[in-house]
Amino acid sequence: MNTKKVDYIILGGGCSALTFASELSKNNVKNLSFLIIEEKKKYEDDRSWCFWDNQNYKNKNLISRSWKAFSISCNRKKIIHCSEKYKYNYIRSKDFYNYACNVIKKTKNITLILGEEVLNIEEKQGSFLVKTNKSTYHAKKILDTRPKKNIYKVSPFLFQSFLGYEIILNKNKYLTEIVGIMENMRFEKNNFIFDYILPLRKNCLLVEVTSFSKTSLSTKQLEILIEKTLKGNNIKNFKIIRKEYGVIPMGYINKDLLNNGNNYFYAGSIGGAVRPSSGYAFLRIQKWAEEAVALLNKKGEILSHPKEKIIIRYLDKLFLRVLEKNLSSAPFIFYIFLKRISTKSFIRFMIGNPNIIDYLKIILAMPKKYFLNANIWK
Repeated sequence: MNTKKVDYIILGGGCSALTFASELSKNNVKNLSFLIIEEKKKYEDDRSWCFWDNQNYKNKNLISRSWKAFSISCNRKKIIHCSEKYKYNYIRSKDFYNYACNVIKKTKNITLILGEEVLNIEEKQGSFLVKTNKSTYHAKKILDTRPKKNIYKVSPFLFQSFLGYEIILNKNKYLTEIVGIMENMRFEKNNFIFDYILPLRKNCLLVEVTSFSKTSLSTKQLEILIEKTLKGNNIKNFKIIRKEYGVIPMGYINKDLLNNGNNYFYAGSIGGAVRPSSGYAFLRIQKWAEEAVALLNKKGEILSHPKEKIIIRYLDKLFLRVLEKNLSSAPFIFYIFLKRISTKSFIRFMIGNPNIIDYLKIILAMPKKYFLNANIWK
């Protein structure tokens, strides 16, 4: 059996891998070879990516829908935030996958292989042999983007489980221009639950139910919840055209459980792309990919996701610790926080780019009763 040799093997073909490959092509990196190995046999329209942005995102043609206003609600009390500068954007996975795959097809030094499962990785004198269920490959370096379980520190830690239905309405039209990011926040059976409602078109919605909890929820458990959400919003006479389900770990990676070799790099959730306090990752992945390719062009090396700014890391850990210890009070905590905080400060905190004034506003907006008792140093 012939062993194909490349400079970099990229394990996993999700958002991080495809974004990195697109950046390689865009920046005309031709002196190195890259092989992406993805276990799934084909890409499906199985997820969405949403993020706030002040119109700096480069691939604007991938954005299907944008909103100026977003809302949250708890106990029938609603808060609406609106921003002309920062819009909340929606990208559907099929558009992202099609774009990235087309870019890769046109780039001779990047190969994407679907339907192969990685069975073993063997390190030999600073390089790697990667054995799959179909072949064996040799690489000088590895970029691992595969999500993995059981690599997170025990605390603070929560699971974010979600199930979404994209639906077509047969009769009634949903005309709101406001996206509901955390609607009907409640605590049920040890789960902090909220609804997520995106009005995609006049007769088309993405309706999701999300749970923050200490154990992940199955699709069956979430199906019961989403049926209640649909009834509670008087959404009926509809057709489901697609579903999306996922579980996002909200916590901090135990780096002692990772390969810390000089030629082994990490990206995506395993590299720390997921924001621990919210689960947001898309823009963080885009920024990492740009910086990684820029460094590759300059020094011939890439980088794993960089460490957070100290203050961001502190606030994220504080918020996650408070949620973990006071999950039953999470609806109140989020409601008060979003009631007190200004729209711009909240958005800049969510995208990881707050200024000094924003930090002060964030701290002042937090319900003191819960945050003063949180010990993030444990």
